[in-house]
Amino acid sequence: MNPTPEDITLRGINYESDDGTEFDGFELTSDVSTFEGRNVGVLFLHGLRGFALGAGISPVAHPLARAGVRCLTINKRNSGKGYVTSDFAEIDRDIRGGVEWLLDQGCEDVVIWGRSLGATEAAYYQGKRNDDDVDGLVLAAPFADIRERSTRGYFEAISDEPDEAYESFVADARELVEDGRETEIVALPRPVGDDIEYIPMTAEAFLSYRSPESACATIDWVPKIDVPNLLVPHAADRNVTPAEAEEIADAYPGSTSVDVHPVEADHFFTGAESEVAGVTADFLRTL
Repeated sequence: MNPTPEDITLRGINYESDDGTEFDGFELTSDVSTFEGRNVGVLFLHGLRGFALGAGISPVAHPLARAGVRCLTINKRNSGKGYVTSDFAEIDRDIRGGVEWLLDQGCEDVVIWGRSLGATEAAYYQGKRNDDDVDGLVLAAPFADIRERSTRGYFEAISDEPDEAYESFVADARELVEDGRETEIVALPRPVGDDIEYIPMTAEAFLSYRSPESACATIDWVPKIDVPNLLVPHAADRNVTPAEAEEIADAYPGSTSVDVHPVEADHFFTGAESEVAGVTADFLRTL
């Protein structure tokens, strides 16, 4: 977590998911009360196993708060270790709670800004709900298909037959669920540099995010989205490239406004956060 600059007001908040579950998060504001005369709120969604103020979130929110945007970054049911037992299909409930919180603060324009897994969550939310209270989406460091394509690639690190290894892993998880052992932990291999880390998840959670039948694929949801979108891919990453953002852009309906702005940075936009914030501010001006 980056230190909060002196000119930024950081306030802990509580909000309620639309299924009644209580969560928390942080509001970031400054002495500038509006964004060029408009009450604009941006809801930030973190990436895999992240937290509300994790890498790639708060450093982007700070410049926006200075410009008068009310920034809300939230913890959800899949934050941190909650990811181990969470159900991707329920994430839209938490996002709606964040949207409602911003509306309650008087925001007239609301944008959902998601990074990595959060980008898929943003597309899932708006594609599923077509929420009239949402005026735009920013998909930062977006994966086209976390569900199956990216996960299959993980198994290249441990098997000469990665497709077969993935399919076997999915079959084993399904068998656990069918046997009433859905809360049993499975260890998903993930290459990190020259090493392999193992992500613990319950069999049920794994299937909700990474099986072929999962809803966790950005390209499945963007064809249903009709609000303006900004895609911010990055160049330096082992898992996702600007080509995936172009694939996502091509999946939108012709009626949807889509802009793609690549950034020369890593998956967390390290050192380029101000550029990402500036591109986001430009997008907000178009709404």
